[in-house]
Amino acid sequence: MTVTYFSKSSSIGPSSRYRVFQFLPHFQAAGIGCRVDALFGEIYFSILKVHPRALRTLLKIPYVFVCFLRRLWTLLTLGRQDLIVIEGQLFPYAPPLAERLLRWCRYRVAIEMDDAIYLTPGHEKKIPALLSMATGAIVGNDRLAAYAKQFSPRVCIVPTVVDTERFVPNPMSLDSSERNSDTITIVWIGLAYNLKCLDVLAPALRALQSKFRLTLRVVCSRPPHMPGVEIEFRPWDFQREVADLQDATIGVMPLEDTEWARGKCGLKLLQYLAVGMPSVASPVGVNRDIIVNGENGFLAATEQEWLERLDALCRQPQLRARMGQAGRRTVEERYSLAVWGPRLVDVYRTFAENEHLNVMSRAVHRPVSGHSRSTGSR
Repeated sequence: MTVTYFSKSSSIGPSSRYRVFQFLPHFQAAGIGCRVDALFGEIYFSILKVHPRALRTLLKIPYVFVCFLRRLWTLLTLGRQDLIVIEGQLFPYAPPLAERLLRWCRYRVAIEMDDAIYLTPGHEKKIPALLSMATGAIVGNDRLAAYAKQFSPRVCIVPTVVDTERFVPNPMSLDSSERNSDTITIVWIGLAYNLKCLDVLAPALRALQSKFRLTLRVVCSRPPHMPGVEIEFRPWDFQREVADLQDATIGVMPLEDTEWARGKCGLKLLQYLAVGMPSVASPVGVNRDIIVNGENGFLAATEQEWLERLDALCRQPQLRARMGQAGRRTVEERYSLAVWGPRLVDVYRTFAENEHLNVMSRAVHRPVSGHSRSTGSR
């Protein structure tokens, strides 16, 4: 079986890294030849850091033009494929002409979404058109599935998952109660455009710093601006990202309660839980499915709740240990690459054969443990 996956970026982009690149060994083991055609590479992300904006735009235009030409050549020389998977769209902001051509040539095409890209200005009509012409859709959660099902009868939910052989608890301290309780490191990892979500934490962090030796570690492309909060900034690096989480004390995932946020797939929260770190998250979107409040983590909706939840974890090493272990089990059982690798193989085969996907979708969403919730919305 041959598959071509048109990704948004190379493996440096988190969405592409977690939606396709980490699955490649599973595809190979299952006899699926999967070629990944990345639209943007590391140069693109470097350009996004350039200031001022005028210079950034001046650099971006020729780079994007070259990337579009390279992708066009890939399409023209595609050859026989059993399945084509498109992460979002082939050419951002361009009319869906290339996608129509693929369907006219009778290729089986699946559209993949792990964000609510249909909310992006200029995409309100394009994404429904893509979903309507595609063989089906692969989406990351229930919210995205509900949208996709308006236009496509074949929708499969595959949550974003993490490699639990890579994201493991700190080998030097498997029990988080053994970590130095006198020093508390609260960690947030993510993209720079989400730094604004940290604002809700500022009052709680300032209050906690008067009681504990507490630092907010931010793993990102740039540091946040949070006056009065002790910040430890670490530039994101693939080789170091696991270690940057392993020696932290508490993970946080604040979100604004917006339609865009409800379409997110909870990646950073899963990374925290995978390393056995107790975490606090906003009760938005899939966070409410991943976290069972008080068992494998805490949910916090207001500034006061953030203060209370973080204070409880700062004060109680045993609580941190219990929640960290429960969180690790959650990921191992329901959000691990080991569990979902074979399932995604089955999804690809079903799309390629154009069989009864709705029946198959229900099968891949069965819980893999005795947990009472379905994994369908993860």
